[in-house]
Amino acid sequence: MASKPNTRSTKSTTETTETKRSSTGTSVNRVILVGRLVATPELRTTASGLHVTTVRIATNDREQPEFHDVVLWRQQAEFATKYMTKGRLAYVEGRQQSRTWEAADGSKRRTVEVVADTFKALSAKRQSETAA
Repeated sequence: MASKPNTRSTKSTTETTETKRSSTGTSVNRVILVGRLVATPELRTTASGLHVTTVRIATNDREQPEFHDVVLWRQQAEFATKYMTKGRLAYVEGRQQSRTWEAADGSKRRTVEVVADTFKALSAKRQSETAA
């Protein structure tokens, strides 16, 4: 007579693994912004040849505006520098990251920025931009 496989021990091992996963918790690092560009972006190239730009976006859902530094890489950087100008409305989705760096005077600085996964123009070009 064939014996049944012991599914009980397999099930408890699975339940234990799932319990361990859920007890550690999960975290979400997601940022969504809709705001206006504070300045026209400028394209930079890294030493390895990647295109990058940092744009500053102003949001104002309160009395005081908030300013967010957004890092755009590769095609997004090229798109922003080619088509976006100061005052244009943009949609950004990405993750927040912080980094430390050393200033020219030797002091340590900390920057918080959004690294964009998605960057879209939400407003059309103004007439003066399309003529140029």
